[in-house]
Order: sequence, then structure tokens, then C-alpha cells
Amino acid sequence: MRHIKINTESGKSTLVIGGSVNELESFLPEGKLFIITDNNVKSLYGKLFPSGTVLQISPGEQSKTMSVVEELCRLLIGAGADRSSFILGFGGGVVCDIAGVVASVYMRGVRHGFVSTTLLSQVDASIGGKNGVNLGMFKNIIGTFKQPEFVICDQTMLSTLSDEEYLSGIGELLKHGLIRDKGLFFDLSDNLNLLLDRDPVYLENVILRSVKVKADIVRRDPHEKGLRMLLNFGHTFGHPIEMTSGLLHGIAVMKGMILAAELSVWTGELSVIEFNLMTKVLSRLGITAEQDLTSNMLELVARDKKSSTGYVNAVVLRSIGKAIIRRISLSEIDHFLKNRDANRG
Repeated sequence: MRHIKINTESGKSTLVIGGSVNELESFLPEGKLFIITDNNVKSLYGKLFPSGTVLQISPGEQSKTMSVVEELCRLLIGAGADRSSFILGFGGGVVCDIAGVVASVYMRGVRHGFVSTTLLSQVDASIGGKNGVNLGMFKNIIGTFKQPEFVICDQTMLSTLSDEEYLSGIGELLKHGLIRDKGLFFDLSDNLNLLLDRDPVYLENVILRSVKVKADIVRRDPHEKGLRMLLNFGHTFGHPIEMTSGLLHGIAVMKGMILAAELSVWTGELSVIEFNLMTKVLSRLGITAEQDLTSNMLELVARDKKSSTGYVNAVVLRSIGKAIIRRISLSEIDHFLKNRDANRG
């Protein structure tokens, strides 16, 4: 078990990698506890919940709305939650996002922490203090920055994930290697069998390395003013794919990473050799980027929260393990998307 600390002006967070949910009680403060979870997690792990009031949401991306946040706040009022109360998000990325938003806005902010039950959540969604909900087709367009006091990542919980949910988490693992840790990316590539078999020892090792990448970036840029934008690699194109296709987040991001890598080749940053190395790994996972991923890709990219008038802050690769941020005009993005076949030669 390893503890990683994130100390920022938006709060202090302890990430417990290789921990056990059985240790949860030692992290909880005294006072009223409110557990936000979804129906699936409750049925799997409800017996492990500490004593407290349980608030359930429906599983899935459709629950990431302000109406769900509002309803949870109403339930908190009805249950007598006050500023000394503690909110525990117990679940995957959607649960942690919603619990984080609720904890940020209820009575202008109450303490909170997470038990992270999915691979995507353990390596990305629950880490770093960004909490968001969707508005229509626009992903995480409403959100807050507030660090959870703790995140418990118990790898034994990953055995209950469906293959699709697990694959979604692999996407974020690969992303962290691609943007910041070349060794992690090639380790994942060389040991894909161990990863897909959910080997617990191997998982603890690569999750720790992945979380270190994100934690280091968050410490330096907690509010995404510059460096933290690197974590959006694959998201500029991945979010539109996710919202129009219904694919799970990490799977859509992997498709978005292929497009972002193609853009990296197109801008002259990434070599074709390294592009092929990256896409070979993704193809072994069954991930490709089809010709027409979404007909309104440019419109959705233009409306994304990472864009500004006429431009988008695109994350591109200079090489595997080294990403940079480039301000690219939407007209260039349009030209790139319309000429993808020519880009690939």
C-alpha cells in the first residue's frame, strides 16, 4: 500500500494505492456521513458501506446532470446534512464526479472523499479535484475544483468490472504513459496480457505509476491554467465521440487519442514510426478511429470548454512520453478532419 499526497490551494488529498476498503473507517471524520453511490455499486458493495445515510443515483453518464445534483442536495437538506457533514463518493467516475460537485456546492462546500471502484476512476476520474457534470451534449461543462480528502483505490474491486468498463480504464492508463512516461507506455505494451488478465500485482504497480503522473501535474497546476491541459490528450476529439456514440469515456478517449496522434503527425510534431507504435497497441485492444466518427465533430470541438474563439488548445505528441499544447485554429482542425485519408498516406 502506498500513499501519494496532493497539496494544492484547493485542498489536500491522500491517494491510497493498493489500499483496502476495509480500512475506510480510519479515514472518516466524526459526524454525519452521507454516501453517494449508484444502484450497481450498492448491490455489489453495500455490505461494506460504513454507517451513514445512503443516497443512490442511476448508473451511467445520464446521471451526470445538474438536476441530479439538485435532487441530491434536496435529499441532504431533508436528511439534516450540515456544514460539518462528510460526503463519501463510493463508485466509479460518474459517482465521484457527482459526489465532488455536490460536496463543492452544498452549503458552499463540505468535506468529502472517495472509494474508487473502477479502473478509470482509480487512475483518473477520482484523482485531482476536478468535478463536473454535463449539459446536453457538452461534457463536464459545469464543474468545480475541490480536492477529496482521500481516495481509496482497492484493486480487488476491479475484478467485478465488465470487460468494457475495464477497457475504458486502460485508455486512461495509456494516456498517462503517452503524455509523460514513456517507460509506462512500453511496459503496458509489453505486458498487455498481464493487464488484460487483471493481474493484481501488476495492476497495483501500473496504477501507482499512472497516478504519480497525474498527481505531479495536478500539484503544479491544480486549476488547469497550463500544464494540466496535457491531461486532455485525446479528449478534444474523444468527448464529441463519447457524447454522440454513447461509448464509455475511456474507449472514446482512446479513439480521440488516435485522432490527436494523427493531428500530431499532421503538424509535424510526431514521427510516423511512433504513431504506428501507438496505434499498434490500441489495435491490439480493438480500438481504431473510423473515417466518419461524427458528422458534427468540428462544431462540438468548437464548443468544447478547452476551446477559445476560433481556436482550440490541442494536446499533441512530440514523441511517446512527451506531449505539448498547441493553439490550433478551427479552420486548421477542419482541414485536418476533411483530409484524414491523405494524412495517413
